[in-house]
Amino acid sequence: MINRVKDAYKRNIISIVLGPLLKIIEAIFDLLIPLIMKAIIDLNQYQTPEAIPHSISYQLASFIRLFNPNNGVVNDALVGGIIILCMGMVGYIITMISQYIAAHASVNVGTEVRSALYNKILKLSKKERDNIGNSKLLTLMNSDSYQLQHGVLLFVRLIVRAPLILLGALVISFILDWRVGLAYLAIVPIILISTLIILRSTSKGYVEIQSDLDKLSNQVSEVTQGAKVLRASNTQKLEKDKFENKTASYENKSIRVNKLNALINPLTFAITSFVLVVIILLLQKDLFDANNTLIASTIIAEMSYLALIFFVTVQLSSAVIDIVKGAIAAMRIDSVITIKPAINIVENGKTASIHTSEQLIRFNNVYFSFSDNNQYFFNDLSFEIRKGETFGIIGGTGSGKSTIVNLIERFYDVSKGEILYKGIPLKQYDLTALRNDIGLVNQKSSLFKGTIKSNYLMSNPQANDEDIVEALKQAEAYEFVKKYSDTIDHLVQEGGNNFSGGQRQRLCIGRALVKKPEILILDDATSALDLLTDKRIRSRLNNDKTMTKIIVSQRVATIQNADYILVLEGGQVVGLGKHKDLLVSCPIYKEIYETQIKKEQ
Repeated sequence: MINRVKDAYKRNIISIVLGPLLKIIEAIFDLLIPLIMKAIIDLNQYQTPEAIPHSISYQLASFIRLFNPNNGVVNDALVGGIIILCMGMVGYIITMISQYIAAHASVNVGTEVRSALYNKILKLSKKERDNIGNSKLLTLMNSDSYQLQHGVLLFVRLIVRAPLILLGALVISFILDWRVGLAYLAIVPIILISTLIILRSTSKGYVEIQSDLDKLSNQVSEVTQGAKVLRASNTQKLEKDKFENKTASYENKSIRVNKLNALINPLTFAITSFVLVVIILLLQKDLFDANNTLIASTIIAEMSYLALIFFVTVQLSSAVIDIVKGAIAAMRIDSVITIKPAINIVENGKTASIHTSEQLIRFNNVYFSFSDNNQYFFNDLSFEIRKGETFGIIGGTGSGKSTIVNLIERFYDVSKGEILYKGIPLKQYDLTALRNDIGLVNQKSSLFKGTIKSNYLMSNPQANDEDIVEALKQAEAYEFVKKYSDTIDHLVQEGGNNFSGGQRQRLCIGRALVKKPEILILDDATSALDLLTDKRIRSRLNNDKTMTKIIVSQRVATIQNADYILVLEGGQVVGLGKHKDLLVSCPIYKEIYETQIKKEQ
């Protein structure tokens, strides 16, 4: 797996080098065709190769006469035309091969970069993903990776061919007539310098455009996910205005950059046309001087090279724009690929097994900060969970309940202190084995497009239909799943939108249970369920005395029968014990209990 974009270039170095080498042959053919045309015209005027004053034209005319010893004017043109046709056919074959190599190299680079980016996203911690933003990650995967891929394609196709044609056209123009060569030599730097000045002005614009595209992606993502909230609060117009403002910013910057880029072609054409007029003025007398060595064929050849210079310069200018876009995209992609994940995965991590009632998880003086400014959210947090226990966690919004779950799963790492799992520091424990031991269900139920069965097989690829049905029964989900004619093969739409909130939560609980985990973590995973269904699920779970249950909830009714209950307030432990003891010793727990239970009664 590549560690940065340049590694993808190295892995495709053969194609990246071979493509331009084949383009050299194509460029040589492009440069020879005007000279062959000149040789045909010179043979028509001078009749014999020996009478032609230009050595290049003499050599090519002699080659043509090898195939036409009868000195026929028509035959000279026919032979020359056949030679040009053969060169065109060979050039076409070479072009197709080089185009295939360029396309193959660019697709390979794009595929490897996207794969590396995708794998990196999977390895990033929650904190790192939050810092980058989902919208930017989507833009990198789609827009930036395509820009990079397209840049590689143009690089392979033009990086050698275009400079070689420019240099060859200049040299041949000098050989044919030094005055024309000087004129051509003057226009190429002017065009290139003008192009570089424009590109320097637009390169920063491309970064801003991609940043605006990130914002647009984020806006669309928020609207699609929160469409119901927007309609319910009648804020559609506000969101529409926000989107239009962001679109206007993106549009204005894009237009400004494209206006600058649009100057390149007219500017190149104007400079070339001016030089063409100068050449005609300089050489007009030579066109009619029968004794002068400069003849009409030279003018035709020079005009062909001028057209070639114009075409290649315009092509190169456009290609450079796309290559610059690709380079900027590569920088943006590298900024993510090169991130060193905060969650360090040790090779050959340790594993262990313990018996029921032994210490499973231990928080030892844990400090945790969401940023690197040493402002700790958790300060000196300590508690333990034993295997087979039902451990409840309760507290107000923002008290740190879900953060504890994220620390246990190693979505975050502690800032100071340590967490022990089966007696082994969590950072030294094999991460794959740890997460295989845990079945996690979040409050936000996430189902993936496919079927109920495919979602469950994600959790446990070895599960059979009977295992899936049993897990559905434990989660109180089989009662509605069995009503479908296709039962566990029933379609799941994107996000599970064809199920109600309570159904999604029950399906997610079943998906965690089919894994047969050592630890089941329910992070407010029954918030959409009625109390009776919640009670039936907990009753089924209590039958398994070997599985450790960590239940995070804001409902006292959900966790009051737990073996131990941890009460949190603002990142601090304010209570730890059984339900009855906490009613006496913990005022915050008692307040939550009285607010919820007495009102329900």
